[in-house]
Amino acid sequence: MSNFQDLIVGLSKAAETFKKWAETVDWRAVHDRMEYLLNDLPRDLEDESIKLMNRGWFIWFLDGTMPDFSEKMNALVGKCASDQDLYMIDYIEDKKSHFESELCRLYPDRKSQIEDAFKCHRSAIYYSSIPTLLALSEGIGRDLYPGVGIFAKQNPKGPKAGLPKTDDIFDTISGLEVFEEAVLKPLRVSSEVTKTIHTPTEEEKKLLNRHLIMHGNSGSYGSKENSLKAISLVYFVHKSLEHLKSA
Repeated sequence: MSNFQDLIVGLSKAAETFKKWAETVDWRAVHDRMEYLLNDLPRDLEDESIKLMNRGWFIWFLDGTMPDFSEKMNALVGKCASDQDLYMIDYIEDKKSHFESELCRLYPDRKSQIEDAFKCHRSAIYYSSIPTLLALSEGIGRDLYPGVGIFAKQNPKGPKAGLPKTDDIFDTISGLEVFEEAVLKPLRVSSEVTKTIHTPTEEEKKLLNRHLIMHGNSGSYGSKENSLKAISLVYFVHKSLEHLKSA
């Protein structure tokens, strides 16, 4: 039998195998899943990113492999706040050493600051780790985009009133994919983390709020969860702004 005939026989067997497999597939379900992934998932990622951000959590969905992305998506999209919080606590706790190593490698001038922040977190000195991490997030933001300020706000009387200054970065970038737009959305909206609170309640003093913490208006923010949230913020600032620099 010639090589060509061998190929035809092989293709025929493969076609028969595929036909038998195709008969077992729910193609309507496959179609619906593809429609969701292409049309609805970006909106869901954006919505969940904003909800997480307003509770102090930041997640970079585009980091890692496809299984990593699927894990994050399945753990966060459409889940209740308590389930999301549990996942984020475990996720950031598990990844913190990797985050520290990556940050030290890419920002050598900030190595001592990075190491001290993570050392305080591991030692449960949260009243020290949190403000250091907040300052670190702003510093890394300025390293990547000098003059922008990740906590800065737009002119309250200007056309972008109510938006953060980081929204200006997008004015110089075109051609972002819909998934990129979705996961970068926290850079384009105001959040509870950056909200200015002048007369905080006792519950608000427990929040990860940059204004309250850095201006000395809160003495109740020092929790492990808030420290993990601050780590998530630092890593998100690094990954998102680095992504935009290369866009």
